[in-house]
Amino acid sequence: MADTDPVELSENRGGAIIARVMSRRFSLAIIVLGALICAIPYASAQIIEDREYRGKKIMCMLSGLRGWGSPCGTDGNYAYIFVGSVLSATEISDSEKLLQLMPQEIFLGDAASQLKVTTNQGDCLPEILPGDQWLFYLWRDDKTKELLLNYGSPSKPIADAQTAITTLRRLAAMTDSGLISGYLYREVQNVNEDGTRWSTSVPVPNHKVIAKRVSDGLEYSALTNSDGNYEFEPLPSGSYDLSTNTAQGLWAEEGPTTVHAQGCTAFEFELHTDGGISGHVRSADGKPFKIHPWVEVESEGGEHFQSFYADEHGYFEARGLEPGRYLVGIGMRAEPETPEWRSRVYYPGVRTREKATVIELGKAETRNNIDFPLPNSGPR
Repeated sequence: MADTDPVELSENRGGAIIARVMSRRFSLAIIVLGALICAIPYASAQIIEDREYRGKKIMCMLSGLRGWGSPCGTDGNYAYIFVGSVLSATEISDSEKLLQLMPQEIFLGDAASQLKVTTNQGDCLPEILPGDQWLFYLWRDDKTKELLLNYGSPSKPIADAQTAITTLRRLAAMTDSGLISGYLYREVQNVNEDGTRWSTSVPVPNHKVIAKRVSDGLEYSALTNSDGNYEFEPLPSGSYDLSTNTAQGLWAEEGPTTVHAQGCTAFEFELHTDGGISGHVRSADGKPFKIHPWVEVESEGGEHFQSFYADEHGYFEARGLEPGRYLVGIGMRAEPETPEWRSRVYYPGVRTREKATVIELGKAETRNNIDFPLPNSGPR
């Protein structure tokens, strides 16, 4: 996108989807998110942006999977990636164009002198005119086999694509190595004079990121710069565990990744104060869970809410909690009169919010043994 920054999606430890609009330039108008899901590295989401195109209001929509890491090289399931020129741009509807493109420097795809490409949500793309030069990322439609220039792809005019082109050229010269890069930030809470709250994203400089190779435990490290960006030296192909948990009192989600030859993946991390709550949920019959419950952790005022997976033995661990007062339970935000609502339970095993025990956390404090039973009608 040329005139907006992307909405960044991340997941908490329990799979709750969090949307963050990058505040460095602009903000999106409307965000519609999926509900809680169970799979950590992928989350489904829908992002809608209201815009104006040729004097009319339009809606630009992105949907699909958002995952653990974003491709920044040639390993993003594209059919073509190349620098090229626009030979012609013919309108085929009120919103779409048929483009005739001439590849000039191909990073992915078969050699071709010209390509026919159809836009997808073309009215959401920047204006594309004959003679323009772009870095193009093209998909191939599984059914029609036509090449598509999708709204939401990293495609952009050549003047805005120099960093990406430099990276692609570097990757093309590699043989059995690839790149990991990314960005670290923290959310800072602000309070207006009238008491309303808002948050801003602040980069975290001079923070160490570690990539630990699974095969032999060898660790590689990179430091963030003043803008919170980091990049490892080219890493040998293989499986790695990636972590930013290298400073006492700070925590972020961590996980596995694979470095492919000539591949590049970017990871964004949101660092939190490393407060934690852990314990066990006990089933009504004392047996292991066949359907694992999700334990909810909510600040006393209701402004912060997350859910965390419990294993078959009922163990759960909430991480990245800021100082504050919290309630713990299951079904705390269920719709009234639903089965989930009727079987809700709060720590230390009570059925109403008023009787629940509040857990108070100091800065980077951890509270363990927060154990409570489920009622007989609880989830199994």
